[in-house]
Formats: sequence, structure tokens, C-alpha cells
Amino acid sequence: MPDLSRDRFGPEPAPMDHPVQAAAGSDRSGAPDAAIVRRMAAGDQGALTQLVSLHGGGLHGFCLRFLGNAADAEEVVQDVFHRAWRHADRYRPETAKVATWLYRIAVNRCVDRKRSRALRAFVGLGAREETEPSEVPDPLRQTESRDALDKARQAIGRLPERQRMAILLSAAGGLDNASAADAMGIRLGAYEQLLVRARRTLRQRLDP
Repeated sequence: MPDLSRDRFGPEPAPMDHPVQAAAGSDRSGAPDAAIVRRMAAGDQGALTQLVSLHGGGLHGFCLRFLGNAADAEEVVQDVFHRAWRHADRYRPETAKVATWLYRIAVNRCVDRKRSRALRAFVGLGAREETEPSEVPDPLRQTESRDALDKARQAIGRLPERQRMAILLSAAGGLDNASAADAMGIRLGAYEQLLVRARRTLRQRLDP
């Protein structure tokens, strides 16, 4: 398979160019995402490169916002695509969109990474976590000042884990509510309640 360590996922694109939204389930030639995964299952390395091009930026933006660390985010995204490559033959288009499938893997890997860091810190093996705000893309909405931008990032970072995950799947991942709920493994109503609570908390913290 291609050496993903040489791929630069880069910053999350502007909202209108978001890979999940712009792709709309297809690549630039019009081939659906599911066809790309079928080619991957047949051993086509070019198909994996194509999938990275379509979804790598959005996945990186989600992981970076959720983990707060660029190195961790890049490792998780690489792991997502390695797993997608290895298990491409297991993908069933009738059960989930390709984007949902990828984000479901990303959610699980992000949670695992956070738990691993917490355990290492508890036993004294982990270095102090360093966030890289200069590399974090714009927050959920455009703000008029750097102070407001930083305040929004901090407020999102302090949300309970599941609320933060829910709001970032929507904002950074660009998934619709049904797909985001599927990625989290919860019902649509439960996901929407998480969004309501997350937005209420953000409003209280940003505009007390």
C-alpha cells in the first residue's frame, strides 16, 4: 500500500471546499466513493491515494480539534486509512456511506488515543500535552477577533468528551446528523440531544 507517512493531510479546507461536502460521495471523475473502496479491496493503491485526497483533510481537521495535538492527529488519520486499506473488503455500502465508515474508525481511534495518553500521564510516562493553536483551523463559526477565536477553541476543548465529539463531527467532519450519529454508534435522537447540550454550553461560556 502507499506510504501514507509521506502524505501531508494539511489544514482543514475552507467550509465550501470541505472534502466530505465537496466530494458528495464521489471523486472528481464522478466515480462513487464505494467504487473507490472496491478498487482498494482489489489491491489498487491508487484508489487509496484517491480516498486520502478526498477525505484526508476533513478527517485531519476533526482529529486535530478533538485531540488538540497535530502529531497525534496525523498519526490517527494515517491509522484510519491503514485500517480502511486492510479492511476494504469488509465495507458494505448498504450499511453506511464511506465518509461515515471512515469517521467511525476515526472516532474510535481518537478515543483510544486519549485514553492511552491519560494512562501514560497517570503512570508518569507521558510528556505534558502540548496543543498547537496556530495549526488549529478556524472554529465552528467565523469570529471577528483573535481573542474570540481563542475563546471559542478553549470552550470547545472544555466540553464533555461526547458533546465535543458530536459537535466536531458536524462542524469539522461535515457529516449530516444521521451520519454523525452512526459514526458515534448512537441513535439520531441521542446525537441531536448531544448537539443541543453542546451548543447550549458553548453559548453560556462564550456569551455569559
